[in-house]
Amino acid sequence: MRPLFRHPRGVLESAALFFAMTTLFLATAKFAQAANGNGNPHAFRVVDKRGKLVGYSLTDNVVARQINGVWVTFYAHPGTGIFDSRAIYLYYLTSDCSGTPYITHYSNFSEGTRVGSTMYYPTDAQELTPRSLRVASGDGEQGLCSLAPNVSGVFGGATTVDVDSFGLEPPFKAVD
Repeated sequence: MRPLFRHPRGVLESAALFFAMTTLFLATAKFAQAANGNGNPHAFRVVDKRGKLVGYSLTDNVVARQINGVWVTFYAHPGTGIFDSRAIYLYYLTSDCSGTPYITHYSNFSEGTRVGSTMYYPTDAQELTPRSLRVASGDGEQGLCSLAPNVSGVFGGATTVDVDSFGLEPPFKAVD
């Protein structure tokens, strides 16, 4: 005799997927509601050893901080502070690396990249096809100008801030 109601594997997987998507939707809606001023969107504040605000945690090692009116994300390590990448590509619309420098921009936040004592971050987002590029190093040296590959991407005007101006001192930690 056949049962009147069977639970095929596909139905259970569909139910699990529906539950996961509903949970994600509700969490996103709650964050959006908090971000609109109806609550606190920041689960954890990240502070330095004196309790000074570094920013707000997005993941274990990514922090968001508002810099000159722009929300910037960057990597932070609890023991050593803001991660120093030691170099960054600067892109130009000219073939000789003159004019406005641009950096890549891939997320809703501006991605900050620390190079020595300077943090670079984009302030806008536009699709561009750069014609040249060079590497900027932490010691202030700018590499040779090279022709960029003929590939479009999303870039923003490179803006900088002196990381030392934040006045932060490791170690960093997350607090409520």
